[in-house]
Amino acid sequence: MKKRAFIITACVLIILAVGAILLKGGDGGLQQGGDWNRQSFFTAKVIEAHEEYLILEVFDTGNSNFSEGAKVEVSTDVEAAAGCPEFVADECAKVLMASNKGDNPPGRLEALSIYKTDETGKVIAD
Repeated sequence: MKKRAFIITACVLIILAVGAILLKGGDGGLQQGGDWNRQSFFTAKVIEAHEEYLILEVFDTGNSNFSEGAKVEVSTDVEAAAGCPEFVADECAKVLMASNKGDNPPGRLEALSIYKTDETGKVIAD
């Protein structure tokens, strides 16, 4: 009887362990893939506007990990169907990204969309 109870307990533990590994494996893949399921945004002032990228200074961190005053470089090659509006220095932009980057991201950020905004962060028509 003790042997049978031991075997049942061992089987249950193995099933639980396999289930935990499968659940953790699915979650770990999402995290390793860049947290693609989460969208983050911030609003910033345009410091420099180039054809292929913008240099921005964050003034509203939104739900991003950027700190106020952080300078970021964002590609103007966005995924939005409308594309990226043309910017000049001192205009404001709201940037929507597929994942949350740290305060000092390496290289140029890729955005889902970039919108022109006023100083309060309200999107304005282009």
